[in-house]
Amino acid sequence: MSPLVYIILPVHNRKEITRTFISCLLKQTYSSYHLVLIDDGSTDGTAEMVTSYLPSATIVTGKGDWWWGGSLQQGYEWVKANVTIPTDIVLIANDDVEFEENYLQNAVEFVHEAPDALLLSQAYSKQTGKLEDIGVVANWYKMTFDLARRKEDVNCVSTRGLFMTVAAFMKIGGFRPVMLPHYGSDFEFTIRARKKGFKLTSDEHVRILMNEETTGLHQLKEKSLRKYLKKIFSKRATGNPVYFSFFILLSCPVLLIPFNLCRVWLGFIKKLFQNIG
Repeated sequence: MSPLVYIILPVHNRKEITRTFISCLLKQTYSSYHLVLIDDGSTDGTAEMVTSYLPSATIVTGKGDWWWGGSLQQGYEWVKANVTIPTDIVLIANDDVEFEENYLQNAVEFVHEAPDALLLSQAYSKQTGKLEDIGVVANWYKMTFDLARRKEDVNCVSTRGLFMTVAAFMKIGGFRPVMLPHYGSDFEFTIRARKKGFKLTSDEHVRILMNEETTGLHQLKEKSLRKYLKKIFSKRATGNPVYFSFFILLSCPVLLIPFNLCRVWLGFIKKLFQNIG
């Protein structure tokens, strides 16, 4: 019996981007899947559009305050409450990716052969066509997170097209939406998975196109102290020192935690003066 693929898809007011994802999904050669749409307070008719194409889709509706980590936690809780077959498969996906007709089929075949692995979709840039992401090398001594060049070096991955068995998902556990509401939630999850014995890998036959233009908040140069602080402490800011500190506390080797916490907050103070100078 073919495993059912449960697709956890968080969305928020990106109706046309989500429509492109659904279009790719409808073209799949592997049809044994169920979409779990985590609609965090969309007001543009995203959920209605999705159900017009996939009437059987599950819609989990929020109020707009779940963010990425909270949305993934909602997906985890839904799977925990509704899925009973451990060999079924979970796919966590971003709505701004595209994929070919054999995407699910290739992933299912891989996971069947490697049930103790978390399979990351190899991400190619929609803008350039170049391979951009097969995983990340986290170096806690240098506090760097660099894109890996070799699969063997990967020790954490994003959740942009991440496959795993239901059994693996349940063993790893849920997300940390209070401490990591947005950025860092995926790295913390996959670092935890690796600590529990799961292999983080990718496969050239399981690939996506990612849109590099639909990213988070990166430019923080502000002349006003108030505006700068508002941006840097936003949940969408990649350099938010509060959430970065939680990430360190959850994921960093114990002996390096004090050093890296100091590094984060000293770096924040330095950037604070640079941005208001």
